Amino acid sequence: MDPLVIWIIVLTIIIFFQICFDISYFLRTVWVTFIAMCFKKTIDISDETTITGFCFTTDLDQFLHGMNNSKYLREVDFARLDFSIRLGSMRAIAENKGAGAVKKATIVYCRFIKLSTIFKIKTKLLYWDNKSFYLQYKFITKGGLINAFVIQEVKMINCTCESILESISQRIKQTVKKPEPPEFLVKWIEGNSNLQDDKSASITTITTM
Repeated sequence: MDPLVIWIIVLTIIIFFQICFDISYFLRTVWVTFIAMCFKKTIDISDETTITGFCFTTDLDQFLHGMNNSKYLREVDFARLDFSIRLGSMRAIAENKGAGAVKKATIVYCRFIKLSTIFKIKTKLLYWDNKSFYLQYKFITKGGLINAFVIQEVKMINCTCESILESISQRIKQTVKKPEPPEFLVKWIEGNSNLQDDKSASITTITTM
């Protein structure tokens, strides 16, 4: 077969998979998993983790001012993956035959992350209740500037936070001490709870009409 035809077929397959499956996202997931498992040390429940990101041309918004807002949540996925692997919570969730899903997230955008900017994402577990873990992420660029601040609730499915932490405690042979939630997180949880109650009330009203 003509080499040119082979190259065209290969290129067509690559483009097809990139369009249909977003290959770069899955490759980055594999890379972050590999690095976290093989080259980074395990962490304690109170530790803060850091991963590095880079703003590519594919990350820019439609005005080319800076990183698209949706890309921040995408980067948070990788930060949470790194944190979960190093903490051991991902393994503990699998052992308990459960799963985790992002239930709520709030982002405060402070500054643009410009093209070709290297940034760091610092991840910290703030608090947990029986059903959810609450994490904080900070996007930081050169000079320690905070470009964005994220609070996220990750809900456990078919398992509880206490069962996950018990598995982690048995592995590290230490008792996990539950922290006090910071004031801003308490208000965030209350605000979301009130919003959910209002939504439920609206749905009930519509249903009973």
